[in-house]
Amino acid sequence: MRSKILSLTYFAFCLLIINISSFFEEEFYIDGIDIKNACEAHRALVVDDIRDVTAPIAALFIIPLLIIAVKLKCKSWLVNIMTLSLIAYWVWRFFIRIMWC
Repeated sequence: MRSKILSLTYFAFCLLIINISSFFEEEFYIDGIDIKNACEAHRALVVDDIRDVTAPIAALFIIPLLIIAVKLKCKSWLVNIMTLSLIAYWVWRFFIRIMWC
């Protein structure tokens, strides 16, 4: 029970790290009128995109869950779902979200 709570807490922490490190400050300017979405904000306003530095740093936080999954030989459905969802969320926030613009 304690390990599940610890895993879920770490999962929430990783989500927070991914969200914070993939956020660019120009997203605050999305108002729905002039700038409708993140694509327009990135295209029009972003001068210095630091996501190429923060993406690997955020990926490092997923590694402990990968190690746990390997140690458990991928038998824990909770760890597997958390790891795969973190990887998918990381890929979405850093790459796919802006590539589809």
